Amino acid sequence: MILDVTRHKFSEALLTLLFFAVAIAVVAGVVYPHASTIVGGAEAPLVPYITQFRVEHPTLSAVLLGLLYFYSVLRLSRATVRVEIYPSMTLSAIAVSAVTLFGAMVTLDYGVLAMSMLFIAETYGRLIYCFSASVRPHFLFSAMVALGALPLFDKAFIPLSIIVSIYLIVARGTLRETALTLLGIIMPSFIYCYITWLAGGDFVASFVDVWCENLISSHLSLAAYLTLPRLIYIGVVLFLQILAAVLYLTTPLGLNSGARDVWRVLLLSLVVLVVSLVMLPASSPSIIVAMSLLSAVMLPLLFQYASAINATLAYVLLLLATLVPLIF
Repeated sequence: MILDVTRHKFSEALLTLLFFAVAIAVVAGVVYPHASTIVGGAEAPLVPYITQFRVEHPTLSAVLLGLLYFYSVLRLSRATVRVEIYPSMTLSAIAVSAVTLFGAMVTLDYGVLAMSMLFIAETYGRLIYCFSASVRPHFLFSAMVALGALPLFDKAFIPLSIIVSIYLIVARGTLRETALTLLGIIMPSFIYCYITWLAGGDFVASFVDVWCENLISSHLSLAAYLTLPRLIYIGVVLFLQILAAVLYLTTPLGLNSGARDVWRVLLLSLVVLVVSLVMLPASSPSIIVAMSLLSAVMLPLLFQYASAINATLAYVLLLLATLVPLIF
């Protein structure tokens, strides 16, 4: 395998992704065959159903995790290639995302994390297209639907949903896109509350429960997730991400306005996630997964501008860091 990811061809990038997708499925099925105990508190509405499915179908859950892993990485990476958010054409986002995400997903309680991974990939994979030369309204609407669905899986995503929606309304400015943004972000919660009402529950109380309870973690406690090996992994990813962000902010890059809009959304989202992780009582491992996935989209810029030897060393460092939570 070529360790300089900027030179990866599609076949090499796809093989890397396939390897890590199979690896995460094997780890889930062999190393973590049993569901963890969900920490009590104000769970997001769909968490009990995901947990129950994992308990009753552990093998199928592991297989689905591998498939979702493969799809999520490819979904988001494909958008970066189509919209060209880097100074030159590269497929490195596929391999970098596959490697980076592995360290965040290697955990006993992977059910909710898998759904968070999927909907983050859907959100930003579609949102990136909204800043291309030919904007299609359905990309904006479907991205907002995916973003609005995230609080149903983990309430720690409520600040991200609100702030990204406000940013898009202010940045886009048109009445049609404002309506699409608001309709998309509210629709998942409305559907959930409507189904709850049909089942005999209270519509308004269900809506408030989805959007307003941010005081208790929704699933696996963050303290149990943030082991020393995980902190080493997060430190490496954060260090590389800071380098990539500084490079983007200080170096004149030949990027068009659409690509720069994508970078603004990604950086804003990452800042919101970091603040949510530090400040919210409801912060959870899902935030780490989202941060890893968004960072993986921006790291190829660093690999492009580094020398071949430095890019290789950085990629090897990332590989070692992502394996630390599994080995130790």
